[in-house]
Amino acid sequence: MYRLLIVDDEKVIRDGLSAWDWERYGIEVAGCCAHGLEALQFISTSPVDIVMTDIRMPFMDGIALMDALNRRYPFIKLIVLSGHGDFAYAQKATQYGAVDYLLKPVPFAELPKTIGRLKERLDEQRQHEERLEVLTRKARQLTKVLRDDFLARLFEGPLSCEALEQGGAEGEVLLEAGRYTAAVLVLDRIAVRRQRTSEKERKLIAFSLDNILSDLWDARQHGYHLVDKSSLEVFLLAKDGGRQLLTDIAGQLHRYVGLFKSTFSLGIGVTVGSPYAIWQSMLAARSALAGNAEEGAVKTGAVPREETGLRGQLDRPPEEDDAPEADAAEPGSRDSIILVEAKRYMKANYGRNLTLKEVADHVFISTGHLSALFRHAGERFLKVLTTIRMEKAKELMLDNGYKVYEIVELVGYSDPAYFTEVFKKHTGKTPNEYRGKLKQQR
Repeated sequence: MYRLLIVDDEKVIRDGLSAWDWERYGIEVAGCCAHGLEALQFISTSPVDIVMTDIRMPFMDGIALMDALNRRYPFIKLIVLSGHGDFAYAQKATQYGAVDYLLKPVPFAELPKTIGRLKERLDEQRQHEERLEVLTRKARQLTKVLRDDFLARLFEGPLSCEALEQGGAEGEVLLEAGRYTAAVLVLDRIAVRRQRTSEKERKLIAFSLDNILSDLWDARQHGYHLVDKSSLEVFLLAKDGGRQLLTDIAGQLHRYVGLFKSTFSLGIGVTVGSPYAIWQSMLAARSALAGNAEEGAVKTGAVPREETGLRGQLDRPPEEDDAPEADAAEPGSRDSIILVEAKRYMKANYGRNLTLKEVADHVFISTGHLSALFRHAGERFLKVLTTIRMEKAKELMLDNGYKVYEIVELVGYSDPAYFTEVFKKHTGKTPNEYRGKLKQQR
C-alpha cells in the first residue's frame, strides 16, 4: 500500500477526499493537514509516498510546500488541487514534478486515471527509492543533530582551530566568509509575557520556526540558524556581515504572526572578522535584546566595555599546545609522511561523513597535532576534504546518468543546499549551471 497525505485548508475538501475508495487502488490515507507547515511536520515523523495539495493555503501555500518537498523529499509524488484555472499554477506544479493538476471541485471520475499514472511511476521506482530515501533521511538527521550541536558551541564560547574544523565538517557548516554577525530572535509572548505553552504547542512552534528559517535564511545562503527547543529562542548567523538581512528577517516573519500568535523581537550583535569571535557577536546580541522592553523591536548591540580588549585576540585561533615546530614538516620528515598518508586516507574515504578525529586516529596522532600539520603546510583539513569532494563531483557531473542529488550523496554530503553552496563557491556555478555548460561544450 502506498501512503497518501491530503493537504487543504478546507475541511470539507479534506473529508471528501479522505472518504474516497483509495484502498481499491492500493493506497491508504495516512493523514490530512490544513497547510504546508503542518504537512512538513507530519512527513518528518510519518513518511508518505504521495501528497495531494491545494495551492491557496495560509502560512505555507502549495507552491512553497512543493518547493520544500522537492528539496527535502524528492521521491514524494505530487498531485495538485486548485480552485483557480490559472496556467501559471499548472506550470509551477509541473516544474516541481507534479503528476497531475486537478481543478476543484475534484472530478472524482478522473481520479482513477490520475492514480493509475501515479502508481505506474511509483511501482517502477519504489524499491530503489525507498532504500535510497531511508539512507538519505538517516544521513540528514545525523547531520542536522551535528550541525545544531556545533552551532550551539559556536555561539556559546571560543572554539579551538581543531574544534572549528571538525565541527564544520561534521555539521556541514561553511565558515569561509570575511565577516560574521550573530543575532537572537524571540517570540514576545513567550519571552516577555512568560505565557505558558503546552508541550505539543512548543514542539509545533519549534518545528515551524526551524522550517521557516531553513527556507528564509539557510536556503538563501544568508548563513545558519539554530532553534532552542526549550526556550524557543532562535539564533542566527549572518555571513559577510549581513546586518541588513538580519533586520529584514524580522519583517519577513511578520506574516507568520497569525501562526505563532506573537510578534518577534531581534537583537543584533557586532560584526566580527573571524569565526573564532562569533560567540562575542552573540554576546552583544543577547545584551541588546536584554535591554529592550519594546515588543517587535530590532536592537543593535555593541561589545561590552569589559570585553573590548579581547577583540584582537578573538579574531585569532587559540594556540595549539601540540603544534609542530615550523621546520618539522620538511619533505621526507615524519610529519610530512603523516600528512601524505592522511590525505591518501581522505581521498579513499571522502564519500561518507569523514571527521578530523577519524583521520587523526588513522595516522596515530591527536586531532590537534593533525590540524596543526595542515596549518603549517598552508592548508586546512576541511578545505582539503572539500577540494577532494568537489573534484570528484565535477567528474561525476560528466555522466548524465547521475542525478544531482545522487552526486551529493556519492561525494559525502547529506544536505543538497549545503552542497550547492560549496560547489558554487568552488566553481562559480551551481551544479545545474555547471552541467548546462558541459552540455554546451559537447
